[in-house]
Amino acid sequence: MATVDAADVTAGDLAELMVGSELPTPDTTDSTVTDEVMLEVANLTMLDEAERPTVADVSFQVHKGEVLGVAGIEGNGQSELIDAIVGTESPSTGSVMMNGVDVTNAPVRDRREGGLGYVPQDRHEEGLLLDAPLWENAALGHQTSPPFAKGIWIDRAGSRKRTEEIREEFDVRTPNIEVSARALSGGNQQKLIIGREMLANPVVLLAAHPTRGIDVGAQADVWNEIRKARSEGLATLLFSADLEELIGLSDRIVVMFHGRLVATLDPAKIDSRTLGSYMTGAALQDTRASDEVVA
Repeated sequence: MATVDAADVTAGDLAELMVGSELPTPDTTDSTVTDEVMLEVANLTMLDEAERPTVADVSFQVHKGEVLGVAGIEGNGQSELIDAIVGTESPSTGSVMMNGVDVTNAPVRDRREGGLGYVPQDRHEEGLLLDAPLWENAALGHQTSPPFAKGIWIDRAGSRKRTEEIREEFDVRTPNIEVSARALSGGNQQKLIIGREMLANPVVLLAAHPTRGIDVGAQADVWNEIRKARSEGLATLLFSADLEELIGLSDRIVVMFHGRLVATLDPAKIDSRTLGSYMTGAALQDTRASDEVVA
């Protein structure tokens, strides 16, 4: 493609040469947010083994057609909040409502069958069975529902057909659907997970670091799918350490700090530097200092 002088090229220049075009951006334009609440978390508190709060009195809503971004340095309660919404851990107090139904104490299966899509933060540990074929991986989390099941039985033909649909629609690069998930690149593994969740027609999508560890091209594909689903009315709760991704895809951003939601920000009015200052608590200290001066 090109030969360049190392002293005269930037990381962005190299990335564009590698991709073969301008770098994709996560920017979203027209708002599709409605008044219909699809996910509501109210006064949620999670305690650790020492009875200390890891999530402290957290409340928010996600509307149909909205992407709500959750920003925060890792370790500030995001994982525990995800566990409470997915259902793998129970909150100490508070509630979780999904599509008007109280699922606070519901098992994971009921939440999944009720329309919860989930893209986990670690695709190898939580998202895939690496040594299983792709058609089995395509059923994970949805194995009790058609086309993956007929009554109490696994529908292998239906699973294979759906996997072919995911492969074609989400451009999963693989010689066939019988290969193991381990044989795919990270980007194609992630596209398989995204396709698995999107084709299940969720009403709420919980996406945790959906583009972590994948190449620029696959990253653009994931962004496009999130934007497309948003335009079709999907309510998305987006956790990400990529600040440009959060700012570009979100309609609103909430900031988690020490287990609490400390700010709600308009992505159109902030940049990465400002968002980072809220995540570290610096902006909060500045605000408190200003209040004290005024007082």
